[in-house]
Amino acid sequence: MELSPTEVVGLSNISLNSEVTKGLVPAQVEYVKESVVEINEELSCVGQSLRAVAANLSDIKSNIKPGNWRAFLKSGAINCSERFAVDLVSAYTNWLGGSDIDDNMLASLTPRSLALMGSKGVTDKERQKVFEAVGNGERMTEATVRTLVKGNKKNANKASQKSESEKIKSLTKKIETYKKVINNLQDENKKLSKLLSNREKIESLV
Repeated sequence: MELSPTEVVGLSNISLNSEVTKGLVPAQVEYVKESVVEINEELSCVGQSLRAVAANLSDIKSNIKPGNWRAFLKSGAINCSERFAVDLVSAYTNWLGGSDIDDNMLASLTPRSLALMGSKGVTDKERQKVFEAVGNGERMTEATVRTLVKGNKKNANKASQKSESEKIKSLTKKIETYKKVINNLQDENKKLSKLLSNREKIESLV
């Protein structure tokens, strides 16, 4: 496998820890490093291609009428699904077109994830969380990306529901307490009324 000058430079920057190289002969270590250089270059190409496709689709959309755009998506002229194209255009329009993020970072993300990162209210800081997770080797599912950029609404809703439940429980306890107080007051009132009635009878006899 013949390496280009750029690949040779890249090869010197590849660092493999002892767990990776344990038991390997130098030739095997060299082979792994050469493969890593090629893999990383291909991943960068994947990200570059996604960005280029998104840019071209966005240009088409901006230069034809909405009706023609919808017909174009359904025409089968491009080798991707309508959803794939729509998500890429959304991502490019909302943030990707103006982003200088490395192409290799995009390779780990689906068009749907890229679109989610451009959703209303999502900031660069929240998008950075996704890229940090990618850099740390985390598995980037669409659900993971959604949680990173929008928070876990499911848990938030549960917390909200729990809070409402606790409020109702507290009010119910208060109502029960007030009922007991009222019942006690009613009993006391009956006793006082009886005492007053007996006193009046005694006074009438005197």
